[in-house]
Amino acid sequence: MTKLRVEPSAHTDGRLRFLAVMIAISSMTHMISFQWWTELLTGQIVLGTTLLIFLFPGSTIALAVFLASSIFHWFTLVPRVPNHIFFEMLVHLTLLSSLGLSLLKSRQQNASETSGGRSSSFANTAFNLARPYMITELIILYLFTVIHKLNYDFFTPEVSCAVSMHHDVAASVPGIPEGPWTWWPTIIGTILIELAIPMLFIARRTRSFGLFLGIGFHLFLALHPHGGIYSFTGLLFTLYFLLLPDSAEDWLTSRLAKIPRLGRIGFKCVVLTGFFLTVYLQTVAGREGKPFEDLNAIGFMAWLPLALLIAGVYILALIFGPRNEHDAKVSSDRSNNLTEPKLGRLLWIFPILVLINGSSPYLGLKTTTAFSMFSNLRTEGGQSNHFFLSNIGLFKYQEDLVEVVDSNDAQFWSLIDSGDLIPWFEFRRMASMSEREDAAITCIRNGKRLVLKRDDPSDESQEAFTPHPWLANKFLHFRSIRPFDQPQKCCW
Repeated sequence: MTKLRVEPSAHTDGRLRFLAVMIAISSMTHMISFQWWTELLTGQIVLGTTLLIFLFPGSTIALAVFLASSIFHWFTLVPRVPNHIFFEMLVHLTLLSSLGLSLLKSRQQNASETSGGRSSSFANTAFNLARPYMITELIILYLFTVIHKLNYDFFTPEVSCAVSMHHDVAASVPGIPEGPWTWWPTIIGTILIELAIPMLFIARRTRSFGLFLGIGFHLFLALHPHGGIYSFTGLLFTLYFLLLPDSAEDWLTSRLAKIPRLGRIGFKCVVLTGFFLTVYLQTVAGREGKPFEDLNAIGFMAWLPLALLIAGVYILALIFGPRNEHDAKVSSDRSNNLTEPKLGRLLWIFPILVLINGSSPYLGLKTTTAFSMFSNLRTEGGQSNHFFLSNIGLFKYQEDLVEVVDSNDAQFWSLIDSGDLIPWFEFRRMASMSEREDAAITCIRNGKRLVLKRDDPSDESQEAFTPHPWLANKFLHFRSIRPFDQPQKCCW
């Protein structure tokens, strides 16, 4: 009986190896975008596992350990994580689950194998199994970024996120035109491009065009000075590898494999030197009291050359990779026809979770990490600004709104100054997290003026200062909104 050797095959599979390198680069991009990890033990663990897969990308064990540590690290920070990080957690869960399912399949084949034939490698099986589901998740993400923007305020130039973001980029990068004449082209262009990219990704024959469009669009978007946008682009560039035609992937991985060992070592040394130098410069700037924007700019300048290199490599693979009939499909790869019916279909849970997550604002659930970043969307209080989708009120969290009038707690001062409204759920989270023993908040809830104090035995005060259950506190998070007689502001 010929036994299936799992680990050695994992070290010979070029596609999963390249994806692991891209995942490591994406992780390092997140670290220079958001410096929270430096003070957290989980962040240090993620750093270690990131270095492990970057230096040893052929190890499926190292990849699995990284995925688990990354998911755990970001989960400890939920719900206050960026939209794309929450999405990445679901993507990482998909890949980690595919590794587990592929290991199970390899053991089944090992037990039943009677001939001398060799089954496909463990790494190849895991890659092909996860690939269509991860692509589906990416397409769903893109579609929601468009759907959420189909609201009256996004199409109001005075407050539209498209206009304000274009203005910010033009103010940061010389030579980019900006003015009232650019407003409507920017709004319409944003919608058309963000819709065209996922539509082109759906069909195999048009994916190359979608990649060209996506690479250019997101490199431009990464110029925006808002913290974390280039981190989003870094994540997308990692997932774009999955969308390359099989022939382009083979062309790319085969040529990279031909690079002399010394050249590969040199590349990794340059990347790691740049990464640690960036972290050092950001640490020094932070100790000098520099704002987050300055730290973000340091990270962007370090990331940009690597991003241009990755974009160039993808473009070369698309241009020079030979064509064949084995391009990536949204459905499962045929090589996994033994796995898909019994095991592979279990992975559909993750695209479904992505779909539910993006639908949250319309279900009455959370309004952040729902892929509605920079969309001007408002669904609270029964007054949705969406063109055709409203909050169906399956859950009532968005209906109970609060206006903060006065407080001795600094975390409420921005709400007092802006006049924004927040759901009672979010108000209660903030009140229960107050560090003041004498915390007092004056607010208007459902038209009733309330004075809430931590030491007040009234039912309203006791409810306000009682923490939410752990599960609800983790998965529900709401942004503030403008009063209903004003257009919705642009926010992440």
